[in-house]
Amino acid sequence: MGKNKKKPAHFTEKKKKIKKSEREVLSFEELPLEEYEKPKKKIKNKQKKEKPQKKANTEKKEKKERRINIDKKRVFMAVGILVLLVLVVLGYFTRGFFGCGKDKSIACDFSATVSGSSVDAGNFRTMSDGLCYASDSEVVYLDCEGDEQFSSQHGFAKPILKTAGSKAIAYDLGANDFAIYSTDGVEFSESMKEKIYLADITSGGNYAFVTETKGYNAKLYAFNSDNKVTYTYSFADYHITSMALNSSGSRAAVIGVSADEGLQVSALYVIDFSKEEPIAKHIVSDDLIFDCDFLTDYAIGAVGQEGAYVLNGSSLSRIEKISYNGMSLTSYDINSGAMALSVSRSGDGSNCNIMYVNSLADVEKVIETSFSILSVSVYKNRIAICDTSNVYLYENDGDLLEEYASSSLKQVRLYTIDGVYLLGHNSITGVAL
Repeated sequence: MGKNKKKPAHFTEKKKKIKKSEREVLSFEELPLEEYEKPKKKIKNKQKKEKPQKKANTEKKEKKERRINIDKKRVFMAVGILVLLVLVVLGYFTRGFFGCGKDKSIACDFSATVSGSSVDAGNFRTMSDGLCYASDSEVVYLDCEGDEQFSSQHGFAKPILKTAGSKAIAYDLGANDFAIYSTDGVEFSESMKEKIYLADITSGGNYAFVTETKGYNAKLYAFNSDNKVTYTYSFADYHITSMALNSSGSRAAVIGVSADEGLQVSALYVIDFSKEEPIAKHIVSDDLIFDCDFLTDYAIGAVGQEGAYVLNGSSLSRIEKISYNGMSLTSYDINSGAMALSVSRSGDGSNCNIMYVNSLADVEKVIETSFSILSVSVYKNRIAICDTSNVYLYENDGDLLEEYASSSLKQVRLYTIDGVYLLGHNSITGVAL
């Protein structure tokens, strides 16, 4: 206490004598902290002499005070839990609106240098929330903020990369070696006995190869996530140019080509791994079909020199052609249940149209541009395109939403509705458009 303050009455040396009948009942809340223990005996003695009614009233008052204290504690606990929940939710949506995640509306901006001397456009792919690429010497995964999560050297002479969800597979084209990756790095690596020409993987870890084989043009091997062979099929009549798995890894779409009296003939197989023979086979004359992928589990998109194709219906038994109408294909993408096709109205590859095709084979929109489109990417209802120095983001109804100037562009990949990854000659850029 301060020097100039008087001591409380209970510290005075002499007290005025008060009759017992005039004393008041003391409460702990009215006492200084250092005196909480002193009046216990007096209070006890006093309570013994109180009338029953007064004693009952005192007990009720004490119970009420205890209930009030308990209620206060419950209120404080409830408020604390509420604040904690608010912080958790706020943290989640803060990351959602200002961080990087699939299907969020805001992307991250970054710039990174390519590891290795070169990256082919086909080896630059989205993986989980980030991107994965295979250079001439390494397989690298960057998260959506451009931070390197792993870098794994390979010895592939001709590396080819495929991704799905948080899985990736890389192999040496025309050789035997391959490796499977997650976002943490290499999960499994092995050598096939036969040379590998095609591969694909699912987000669940199932994968498949098309290899050379004796006595046939090619052989399909399907593996489960435990790296066990679950299915094989040999192709005798066609040279296989493309193979893709559905999302569950239970089916494969396979493209084969051949020549009949000088004319190119393509075959589109649909293989169910629970059946010995293909469940569908479509023959397309006078067109070279070179790539395919699943639009949905019940629809397949395929791309050729003269037109694109959609397989759908019961057991994928129906095939429909989307003609380029004499224009030349410059780029394409099959993703999120749709195809985006860039076709040039000019012989030099400029003045490109963008055709947005859904899984029912409907051309929902044709967007006319004056650009020489090198790369196109489709994600949900967005289409991104690039020439050598600019990126353009469209809605699938044809509205131009954003444009972005860059340099030395080779490839664009949409990974959210307005987030793109850009591949340059020696750099990678993440852009929020």
